Amino acid sequence: MYFEVYPDIIFILNFGIDFILLFLLKKVNRKSSTLLRLMVAAAAGGAVSVIVGIYPWMNAIIRFLLLNIIASALMILISFGRLKLTDYIKQVLAFYLITYFIGGFVNSLYYYTDFRLILMNLGNGLTFSNASWKFVIITILLLTPASLFLIWLFRWYRNHSPQTYSVELVMEEKRILTKGLMDTGNCLFDPIYRKPVMVVENSLMEELLTTAFQKELEEAKNYLKENNLEALKLNMENEHLLRLRFVPYQSVDKKGMMLGLILDKVLIHTGKETICNERVTAAICDNQLSTKDSYHVILHTGLL
Repeated sequence: MYFEVYPDIIFILNFGIDFILLFLLKKVNRKSSTLLRLMVAAAAGGAVSVIVGIYPWMNAIIRFLLLNIIASALMILISFGRLKLTDYIKQVLAFYLITYFIGGFVNSLYYYTDFRLILMNLGNGLTFSNASWKFVIITILLLTPASLFLIWLFRWYRNHSPQTYSVELVMEEKRILTKGLMDTGNCLFDPIYRKPVMVVENSLMEELLTTAFQKELEEAKNYLKENNLEALKLNMENEHLLRLRFVPYQSVDKKGMMLGLILDKVLIHTGKETICNERVTAAICDNQLSTKDSYHVILHTGLL
């Protein structure tokens, strides 16, 4: 059997589609990249498609790995540089999801319009000059709102899905690496300095504090539980006393006071960068914050 392959057409089509997909991925996940890097990445994807196209007898497994694994990973690496493994996997999955939506739209366009005939004519040396203005206008009118809706849908999902980060708590010479949930509902502020307050499980504080400091905090907690701050007499070291904070809170059914401490540093690893906050107030929670044990800190949006 004789196959006639047009590598230039394969490259141009895949370059255009890959560039659109990478551009949408950049907008949806708000990644930093330049136009040149996106074009180079799209060119790499087009080159892989050409290699597969000129060897139609290639093994099916090798073809699948080249088109669906290696090409996607290479394009994302070129577009956004080196990422953490979890963030890298997230970008690949998002890329596949965007491809699925765009592929469904292009598939409908291919089979239910004259777009298929235009592509076939490209191989015969014809150009888009045969396409009517009506077809061009309808294509633009359909593609533009579809792309905008896709961007809005992914941003809505990102804003409403739980965002957890690797969080490093630093106090004097002790460091603890844990998981933190970014909660837009956390409206706690230090009443004196008006700085954002994060919430930390008591189990983490036990790892950060000395035994003497823990006993001093337990004494302060007892006064809070009894709501007897007027009789509060803290027998604490000056250094510990300066770290102590009382954070007022109010929920739907109750309000009260939480005991807090000043941490030296809080480092939030977003995958793209590491954000360092110094002297952060951490309100201590005796209960477990996540029933699935997926995070142990509730972050404040002001820390980002």
